[in-house]
Amino acid sequence: MLILTRKFGESIVIGEDIVVTLLEQRGAQVRVGIQAPKSIKVFREEIYLEILAQNKKSAELEIDKSIDALDKYLQDHPRKDAKTNNNLSAGKVNLKRPEVEIVKKKKE
Repeated sequence: MLILTRKFGESIVIGEDIVVTLLEQRGAQVRVGIQAPKSIKVFREEIYLEILAQNKKSAELEIDKSIDALDKYLQDHPRKDAKTNNNLSAGKVNLKRPEVEIVKKKKE
């Protein structure tokens, strides 16, 4: 971590596009101004951490939905044996816990 000492009204330049200026102190708080291109997102740390947590939770839900949809599709669309034209089955496939139970289907 780089530690710099600045007076109020002085700035720090990050890269070519970001300027951080110390504006004022109010009790234990310091007001900071940040000048950056609109393409650069600037967040308070606690907000950024909350966004990361929400994104992770959302991604996990989407993965679960996709796995459920794929599992349903595999159950609803059995494959045929090319030689005998009988349905093939690998039993119930739980894609969240990929253990496969082999079940032989009786001839219909």
